[in-house]
Amino acid sequence: MKIQEKDGTIVDVFAIYWLENETLFLGLPKNYGGLISYKEKNVHVIDSTLHGEFKYFSTHINGIYHWALIKEALLDDIIERDEVAYNRFVEILKAEGRIDPDFY
Repeated sequence: MKIQEKDGTIVDVFAIYWLENETLFLGLPKNYGGLISYKEKNVHVIDSTLHGEFKYFSTHINGIYHWALIKEALLDDIIERDEVAYNRFVEILKAEGRIDPDFY
């Protein structure tokens, strides 16, 4: 899935979740070192297909997440911009061909 920010930046999405009546995306922008939450109403969806293996995960925040965020318990650490978790997630995405090999 890909979204476009108002400035034209295109971001790959690796989770969709819902809080109250809002739909949010977790995107992985270059040069950030983690995942960023984007409100659906503030971006334009340019590719609505979730590529890869995603799992529904139900806690206080229900959503559909890339498998590695849940199975390898990376979600919270990546949101907090933990370098080890980020590097592991990027490694997985590169191995799956979900991001460019030069993504950092």
